[in-house]
Amino acid sequence: MELRRHNVEVNDADPFANDWLERKGFADQLTNIVENNKQGEVVIGLSGQWGEGKTTFVKMWQKHMENKDIASIYFDAFEYDYIEDVFLSLAIEIYNYAEVNGLTAQEDYLNKSKNTYHLLQAMIAKTSPINIDSSLQEKLVDNENQPFDIAKIIKDNLNFSLDNAFEQALKKKEVFRDFKKSLSQLATQASNQDIPFIIIIDELDRCKPSFAVEILEKIKHLFLVEGVVFVLSMHHEQLEESIKKVYGQNIDAHTYLQKFIDYPTRLPKADLSNNSNRRKYFYNQVDFIGLPTRPSSSMNSSYELFLLLSIRYDLSYRQLNKALQNYKYLLASLDTNFDNLYPKMFLMVFISILKVKNGHLISKIRNNTATYTDLVENALEVRGQGDFNIETLQNFLKLSFLTIDGFQESEHGSQEASFYNNFAGLIGRNQNKVLMSLVQRLESFEDY
Repeated sequence: MELRRHNVEVNDADPFANDWLERKGFADQLTNIVENNKQGEVVIGLSGQWGEGKTTFVKMWQKHMENKDIASIYFDAFEYDYIEDVFLSLAIEIYNYAEVNGLTAQEDYLNKSKNTYHLLQAMIAKTSPINIDSSLQEKLVDNENQPFDIAKIIKDNLNFSLDNAFEQALKKKEVFRDFKKSLSQLATQASNQDIPFIIIIDELDRCKPSFAVEILEKIKHLFLVEGVVFVLSMHHEQLEESIKKVYGQNIDAHTYLQKFIDYPTRLPKADLSNNSNRRKYFYNQVDFIGLPTRPSSSMNSSYELFLLLSIRYDLSYRQLNKALQNYKYLLASLDTNFDNLYPKMFLMVFISILKVKNGHLISKIRNNTATYTDLVENALEVRGQGDFNIETLQNFLKLSFLTIDGFQESEHGSQEASFYNNFAGLIGRNQNKVLMSLVQRLESFEDY
């Protein structure tokens, strides 16, 4: 069983083939917005919580647009975060697209990009817009008996610096205007359907605050031109925190962010309230992350238990994915023959879900202060199909609190015998460490 994380495959011919969260309809709505803004020069904000599938969605959508001959670029902002030069990162990505697609506007765009980059670097290096000419210093060290008008010298130097600053400002404006014009011409050439050139910016919320904010500002002031539509994929609450990091806690970060977005949208949440949808999504995820595909009755029962508990705990799909990843880690630490390990598997399912849903209870198990009542008062209210699996879990949880003497005094059936065979080394005369050991085992796999 591979432990590496898997990315959802985006099928070139059918990008939404693996659209388990059924978001193609939303993609079509976004495409309509793009097609109905033929002049471009707009920004679409696509907000979603971490782990809700934003990256998978925008990659599917971008490939879908490619298949419709809509020119588009996917830009992973976090991938360029280390470069710390927003203009260079984005300008290169656009140039690469033009070069790959043989756009004749690429050379003019490249030249204008270089001019703009050099100017931006010069602006960063310049510490003051006005520098007093060195002639003033030379006058001051001249013969002190030689009369000179210091006021006139300062005035002349100041006038010269102001004139120079004015000329530099005009030059900057011309350079920026030429760059915008070249980008607009490239965008027009990229699309053959009178549809804007789409640039998707992903992972904004994962970037350093300064880099994320600079992306917003560079888009607004340099890259947002006629014929271009930007899509900002982000966790907007987190991005607002980045804005506060840069400009201070007193800034109205929400209002500031809205200055950059023309069409705010939210990624639709998966509808897992329907048990049929949840089952379909669950088994798709089992296959996707590389869990064993029900090779035994024990494994099949553990999955059905997992599904029932996910309903009882009303797990979001993000929580469901994390719990499945927890279960994968735990299973990977077992012998590959799962046939006689179903007591461990049932308790691993329970611990995997509890880890994402009730951290306080996990802490009590870790510290050996949890009681049987703590564990079962909610989990065992599930009724309907699969009650046997719930009752089996209840029995295993009860056995997890018995010492050796308790086992000797209790009735013995197949479940009790199997449980003891799985955990004999953890059941002592004074303490039962079964649940504690499973929590410790899972936490040894946790992300840093």
